[in-house]
Amino acid sequence: MKALILGATGLVGNELLQLLEADNRFEQIDLLTRRELELREVKVVNHCVDYNTLKELPIHHIPDVLFVAFGTTLKKAGSKEEQLKIDVTIPTKIMKLARDLGVKNCVLISALGVSLKSPFFYSRMKAQLDENAKQLGFDKLVIIKPSVLDGLRQEKRAGEKISIQIGNLLGKSGLIDKYKPVKSLNVAKCMIQTNLELSNGYHEVHSGEINTYAKKYTFEELKKE
Repeated sequence: MKALILGATGLVGNELLQLLEADNRFEQIDLLTRRELELREVKVVNHCVDYNTLKELPIHHIPDVLFVAFGTTLKKAGSKEEQLKIDVTIPTKIMKLARDLGVKNCVLISALGVSLKSPFFYSRMKAQLDENAKQLGFDKLVIIKPSVLDGLRQEKRAGEKISIQIGNLLGKSGLIDKYKPVKSLNVAKCMIQTNLELSNGYHEVHSGEINTYAKKYTFEELKKE
């Protein structure tokens, strides 16, 4: 299989890239990034692009699946307008270009409980990206909706650290298990497993289901080759 990743430098995207590098079922991995990455795996091709001017994908084959793990924070973006561009406009553009190229499957990271009617900007923004993805006509669209992501980030996020602590307490109480933080590695495993396992159509995978799919992800079948 061939995969295309948008967001390979992020928390989940980087975990996803490392998994795909080791997974022999994926013979080529194309990355879209704004800067050149240091890569050692020969099957990974890094395409540096300007998302603002990009009119077609710089690849000459049709990937089997597009993985989207792209986004930022309001603090890092600097404004709501810029965050909207990064979290919605750019991913929507790449999904459309991929669909136009002939990509049939897409796995997208969203967030738990997003809604177009939410009073919160982030929730409305992520819900809009979900809706945009649904309109593009992928044969298979999987939208994964984790709660707070638990993983090693390069930048510190104090608010996220507090959310992880609260979520862990709620999860241990057994009252609100769906809000328990999810390991970024498990989200990456879930992205691959749902693409491999689920049939064509539209699927939502909510936070409580992510670990279930992650546990199914294995390399055992590769030993038969």
